[in-house]
Amino acid sequence: MKQATIDFRYAFQAPHSLTLCRPSASRKIVADVSEGGIRFFCATGSLKNIDPLSWVVLPQDVQFAMSVSVDGHEAKLSEWRRHESGAPFLLAEGAERDVHYSVSAIAAASGLIVRTAVLNTGAEKRDCHIQFAHTTGWVISNKGWIDGIHSHVLMTMNDGRADRLLVCAYGAQDYPIYKNGAEGESLPPMANEKFGIKPNSMKKITAHDTLDPSETKIGYFFLPYEKYFDDLAGIDPNGFEAEMAEALEEWLSLLAKGTEIRIADEKLMHCYRACVADLFVMREPIGERMGISCGTRFYRSANSGESLESTVLLETIGYTEEALNDYPLYLDGQDADGCWVTSRGWEHEVWSLIYNKANAVTEHYYMTGDLAFLEAYYPRMYASSMFNSRARATTKNAPVISERGLMPRGMGDCGMMNGGDYYGVFYPHNILAVAADFKTLEAARILGREEDVLRLTRLCEEAKHDLMASIRANLAEVNGCRIVPSVAGMPLTSLYGCLYAFFPAGFLSQDDPIVRDTVRLIETGRQSVGGLPIGMGWMRDGLWVAMALGNVARAYLRMGASADPSKYLYPALNHASPFVTWCEERGAEAGASKISGDRQHLWTPLSVCQYLTEALFHEDGDAVHVCAGIAPEWLSKGKEICVKGFRSHYGKTDFSVKHTDDGYHFSIRTERTIQKEIWVHLPSGIRKYKNETP
Repeated sequence: MKQATIDFRYAFQAPHSLTLCRPSASRKIVADVSEGGIRFFCATGSLKNIDPLSWVVLPQDVQFAMSVSVDGHEAKLSEWRRHESGAPFLLAEGAERDVHYSVSAIAAASGLIVRTAVLNTGAEKRDCHIQFAHTTGWVISNKGWIDGIHSHVLMTMNDGRADRLLVCAYGAQDYPIYKNGAEGESLPPMANEKFGIKPNSMKKITAHDTLDPSETKIGYFFLPYEKYFDDLAGIDPNGFEAEMAEALEEWLSLLAKGTEIRIADEKLMHCYRACVADLFVMREPIGERMGISCGTRFYRSANSGESLESTVLLETIGYTEEALNDYPLYLDGQDADGCWVTSRGWEHEVWSLIYNKANAVTEHYYMTGDLAFLEAYYPRMYASSMFNSRARATTKNAPVISERGLMPRGMGDCGMMNGGDYYGVFYPHNILAVAADFKTLEAARILGREEDVLRLTRLCEEAKHDLMASIRANLAEVNGCRIVPSVAGMPLTSLYGCLYAFFPAGFLSQDDPIVRDTVRLIETGRQSVGGLPIGMGWMRDGLWVAMALGNVARAYLRMGASADPSKYLYPALNHASPFVTWCEERGAEAGASKISGDRQHLWTPLSVCQYLTEALFHEDGDAVHVCAGIAPEWLSKGKEICVKGFRSHYGKTDFSVKHTDDGYHFSIRTERTIQKEIWVHLPSGIRKYKNETP
């Protein structure tokens, strides 16, 4: 069997972003990399003082540009990637006129360390300049411009505490100041790219080396977190290598703590590790809690959407302690009337997110058996379902069936629009709101709340009946397929939620004509050259890569032989940047210049991890499915899939499938006995097992 290749051939247009930070840290520096060099964006603020679940945009108020020239000729970067471990450790390379240069950068304990190496591979002497320019602030940053000595130092000077160190450079032959552009200008020689004024010598460090043939020079640019001019003498560049190694080891230890997954495709495993690492890149203190932001720039805030799903995923892959620290941020956000998408948060009136909260509570219980946790959060679940019931009662006598008995007007988001309106009665959100009430009913049954069970059963069945009656009366017809629309009677917008009634809600079976038509529309409708469905989000002709895995492929996993869930995995990975980062949405073509959302957004790394873990192990109905969504070549002869430390509904779970000369060998061990059949999906067909002992 031919192994699929991961080569990022459908990446969007550079610059590509990699956020550099320590695990779960507030201090984050975004590196944007393109042929022309590297730009660093630093936000000096944090999310520690914001209202939980609110959306704020931290200004990236300190920015730098790094570039290299050889004998006066600009050197281009030709390659950039992250460390093979998946850690956010930037590696980049370029060349010009026989000089090869490389850059490596990692956020260490004391600051960001950027290591440069320049090698003269030719027979002639070369003159190399590496410039590190401060592109924000005002007038002067280079201390040497003033004192004639410290030309290797950039300081705040005019934008904050004046003596704060921004960048210090070490290792170069010298740091000359070329006093260009200081005279005859109508404006002060400030850095203000908005007006086309580029940083001159007073705003940048120039590291200069003359390289003999075969000579290599190592240098450093150090961006300290919190140091001042009086601290300069105490900075020891001889310790930078050790500090970089310690920073990498911190990430390696964290990644080793989680579920161990072994698949005989190292590029795939690299992508998986990078995605896990990025959950911790976007994790940080938020208010008085910990949580996971939706991005690293504009979307560097948490809501109960992909952020909470990421926390559930962390618990699934072995980070229960971290998940328990994070759950309160999302689950405690509730209004006094029981509304669980709090009016104080970014998520207000997004009715679908009620499901994420209810599901997080029950999933934690199923994975850990922690009854006290379920008991503690059940009152919030119950209050939410009572709020939902009262909200639906206000529409019970609506004049049109498309609104009758449904949640009132709410926020669409995710590309769904009510004509030209951001608010409306959206079917995907209503589906998940009803599914949330069924989760409350599950919890009531587990806890033995008999009176609540009776009331919730009536509530759930009535809500489901009204919802499905409304949906079936208002199906949208597209290319001969009848599917669930975003809003009844309105032009079809985002398709991302069109399978919710099947998965995760379970209100429709895979044999229902609506589900069959939805799959047919996705598979025969518009697909990109790179093999992903078009029109899943805001961009009508673009790609929301995350949804191909997070919604469509995960639904396909539950459809058995009627759909191919693995078909979108490698295409989704090949739409990443070489850093294994994705923007939220983008144009459908390779090298797309049109993008939306952050260039490093949470939803796709989350979806990659969700899909891969469920492709290896998930429960559905009366069976547990192992390897249901794998690529067949992962189990070609001589190969093995091994998973250790995974958390399923049966506690900690280890399993392996190996293909040897004498056939396939399967083993599994769980904390709690699996009473259901175990279906192992092999390239040769399905094998059924019974797990008799824990």
